[in-house]
Amino acid sequence: GEKVRVRIHKVKSRLMEAGLMEVIEPSPHRVVAPCPVFLKCGGCTYQHIDYPHQLKIKENQLREALRRLGGLIDPPVQPMIASPEQYAYRNRITVHVKDGQVGFFAEGSNRVVPVAKCLIASDEVTLGFQDLLKSRPRDGNYLIGEKKRYGGFRQVNNAVAEILKKTVREAVSPSVGAPITELLVDAYCGAGFFAHELQALFTKVIGIERSIASVAMASRQAAANEEYLAGDVEQMLQAALSAGSSAGTVLLLDPPSEGLAELATETILERPPARIVYVSCNPATLARDAKRLSERYRMEQVTPLDMFPQTAEIES
Repeated sequence: GEKVRVRIHKVKSRLMEAGLMEVIEPSPHRVVAPCPVFLKCGGCTYQHIDYPHQLKIKENQLREALRRLGGLIDPPVQPMIASPEQYAYRNRITVHVKDGQVGFFAEGSNRVVPVAKCLIASDEVTLGFQDLLKSRPRDGNYLIGEKKRYGGFRQVNNAVAEILKKTVREAVSPSVGAPITELLVDAYCGAGFFAHELQALFTKVIGIERSIASVAMASRQAAANEEYLAGDVEQMLQAALSAGSSAGTVLLLDPPSEGLAELATETILERPPARIVYVSCNPATLARDAKRLSERYRMEQVTPLDMFPQTAEIES
């Protein structure tokens, strides 16, 4: 809804790319970005948009990806679940130091943009960042995280991670008081973030994870019906799915941003579980995988969650 002046710098067959030069008529959703290095640092991209409209944009981006790349005429996308905190939510940041400059990389480069404070970092992480600044650190990369040890991959937004966990539980067991299901296969299980929460709903839980350290941590905290295997999902998925009947199996997928390997998709289609719950951080690969799986499956519901306020990232 804005009228702007831009300079076109790339022309492609189906689109043009341009850089903003001037906002002639601003949108009612445009706000003043609070961060002094907004759009200089390569992190946040949406600070100039009011928060409710950020959610609408992301919801529509997810819907469009599923429509254009997934072949779904009317994707069943629910309203996006907001983050309880729009700033000060990140439980970890990676700070770069180069030639005495301390901050974050600029978009698409390894040039360090000096930063005094990151507005999306949690209060605890901010204190750690301030301590790093005072220490005059040597060149290198520094991970600053909240002190509570989680092990394995961990979502960056604690509050939305808990909402995600509840959302996955509802998707795995959609009816209240449903009988215990035979088997849950948790592919890309990390340290058991979902599986530990869900194990009481299943007779048997099998988690698959490449990281040996994460599997060791998951195993230490496992209940009697949980088993964790270290290895590549595409190599181990067939045996895991064969541990139960197709009708009694739920498959939970939480792959990295590149989505499912083709071999993993083929395995799912050859031995199809009764239900798939797919946690995605990349709408494009989610749409691609959903299209591949549509040979045997119908997409029932898509729930987006704003794990990354002020950025263009989308969790669903």
